[in-house]
This record gives sequence, structure tokens and C-alpha cells, in this order.
Amino acid sequence: MRLAVVADRIGWEERQVMLAARERGIDAFWVNDGDLCLGPAGAGAPAADVFLMRSRSYARCGIIAGLLGDGGARVVNSAASIGICQDKVTTARALGAAGLPVLDFRVVLSQQDLARAIDEFGTPCVIKPVLGGLGRRVLLVRERDVATAAYEYVEHFGAGFDRVLIAQPYHPGQDERVIVVGSEVVTAYRRIPDGDWRANVAAGATVAAADVTSETRLLCREVTRVTGAEVYALDLFTGDGGHKVVNEVNHVPLFRGATTATGVSIGAAIAGYAEHVLAGDARHWPGGPTPRIPPELTGAR
Repeated sequence: MRLAVVADRIGWEERQVMLAARERGIDAFWVNDGDLCLGPAGAGAPAADVFLMRSRSYARCGIIAGLLGDGGARVVNSAASIGICQDKVTTARALGAAGLPVLDFRVVLSQQDLARAIDEFGTPCVIKPVLGGLGRRVLLVRERDVATAAYEYVEHFGAGFDRVLIAQPYHPGQDERVIVVGSEVVTAYRRIPDGDWRANVAAGATVAAADVTSETRLLCREVTRVTGAEVYALDLFTGDGGHKVVNEVNHVPLFRGATTATGVSIGAAIAGYAEHVLAGDARHWPGGPTPRIPPELTGAR
């Protein structure tokens, strides 16, 4: 059985998945997405039973997944699910239409939009690109003049989707990330800002294990149903009354922080799910406990 990990680079997460898969007797190998040169129906792709999409590039990930799927390949995640998850507005639309709690937003296409969004949300509020991750190019607006100056830069230098932003109310509540594999919650952890208002591990946030409540499990199963994603991270805020509200869905999750916080081997969980996918039994993947990695081996904070 062959598992192709399609990515633009091999990071810590990709290595963990491939090591865990090989321990299960699966031939797991890296496919550099920049070397594929795919044709119609995925022509030119290497032989593999399952393709695990780990490309950091939004454009590459969805296009490659689509071409592979056209050729009948088993792809995790599918092009359709990537299309829903990669665009923050599309994600919010899909989840909101299904009645799931999502963070309010306004689409910002002009200075007029920006001014109105700030009027409606007040300050502080958050402005960020529709496509993006790791907390990059995200601005916490405390002063209207600073936001106006920042948007002038976007108007002058931005191109395409870089010029499409969304504004959201600033949410000071608890930030929680849940790792989901095959509709089952593998683990959850809190991200605590440290010297930076952004609760992203890439921006220096510290991490701590979080309890997985029945509300969280039910919410994750609904997100899986709506998006079709099989491996993802769900970013949640704790709203008024302690209820969860969805901020984002990440279809290529980095999970070093999750392993650091909880000791759970996300790579082993993904490899275990891939094994069931390879066996054609993904619907009966049991989920459940996965091996733990000693903190000294994670190399993360």
C-alpha cells in the first residue's frame, strides 16, 4: 500500500505522518508538488493508493487535488472540501447556511467598506485577507487612521485576492484549536498569546491542553459533514455563555503545537486513518486514543 504525501516542502508534520505510516507497513513517500506537471485526469502522477494533500499553497493544493480526483485517485482532502475551507468567506457561508455558529464578518473591498466595518464593529476589530494563515497579514485595528493607511498599501500593492479582506469583531475570549481526523476529534488545545495579540503558535503563542466537550465533538462532526474535510484543524472562540463559535477551518493543519500541548501523536492518527482509507474502510475508522510523543522529542514550545 502506497501513501503519497503531496507537499511543497517536508516539515515536521509531514515527517511525523510518514514515519507513523511506515511503522504500519505503508509505503509513505513525499511528492514535491512543484515536480508533478500534471495533465488532464491527473496524468503524470506517481502510483499511489491515497494522496494526502499537504501543500501550503492554496492554489496548488486545490488544483492538484482536483486533477488527481478527476483521474479517480483517492485524495485527502478532496478538491471540493479544500475549496470550502481555504476561503474564509466561503467557509463562513457554508457553515452559517448549515446553522452552525460562526464569527460575524464584513467583506472589505474599498475604503468605504473599511470605514463602515469599523463603524459597525467598533475598535478594536480585526482585518485579515480572505486567503491566508499562520496569523500573517492580520491587523488588529485600534485606531481608524492606522487602518486607513494600511488599506492604502493594500490598494496600491495588492493584486487579485490580496485586495479582498474581511473585517471581524475582536474576540478576547479563549482561543482553542481542535484537530479532527475522519470526523473524530483527536485532541484539542488552547493557544495563549505571548507578547503578540495573535494566538498563533507561529507568532509565538504558548499552548496548553484543552478539554474536549460533547459540544465540541458535535460541532466538529457537523463541520465535517458540511465541508467534507477528512483531516483539518477547527479554530474556535468561546462565546457568551461558554458556547463555541467557529473562526476558521484549516485544511492543511500544522500540528506541532497540538503535540507539544497534549503529547498526542497527530501523525499517528493521520496514518491510522490513511490505513483505513487504503483498506476501503474509512467509514468505520474508530478514532480514539493515539500514541503520545514525549515533550522532549517535539522540539516545539
